[in-house]
Amino acid sequence: MEMVAVLVVAGIAIPVLLTMWSTISWQAVRSEGVSDASFYAQGLMEEVLSKSYDQNEAEPWSRNLGVDSGENAGNASTFNDVDDYVNATDPRITAPAPSYRRRARVEYVILNSTNTWQACASVNCQDTTTCATCNECCYKRITVNVWRTDRVPTNVSMATIVAAY
Repeated sequence: MEMVAVLVVAGIAIPVLLTMWSTISWQAVRSEGVSDASFYAQGLMEEVLSKSYDQNEAEPWSRNLGVDSGENAGNASTFNDVDDYVNATDPRITAPAPSYRRRARVEYVILNSTNTWQACASVNCQDTTTCATCNECCYKRITVNVWRTDRVPTNVSMATIVAAY
């Protein structure tokens, strides 16, 4: 009788324990993936922030964002300003580790009347006076995204604003 009771309890407990173990294992893998993705995002963000605000050393700032003349999207060592990372194809930038992918977006932004950063639909990058319009190109928002190409959900995004001065 005791043996039957042990078998019944074990028959009920084992599936529950296996389900819990499976859930804990999946959460551990996801947690590690998010931690790694955050590390890769922070690394790229720091690299981008180590560059100059713009290709031009003074106003007017560049109207077009991306690699400039003499730079190569496939070779990040040629980058000298933050927006050069837009559409980069250098594997050192885009694939920091197996199964991980990352990219940087850079756009001109303005702080609107409700104190919200808003992307500038079109820019002209005239001389800076008050940084009150998109035409003055005073601020760039840098966004770094990291994700995995396998089925582990680890999407991480980081954003920051840099100023022209």
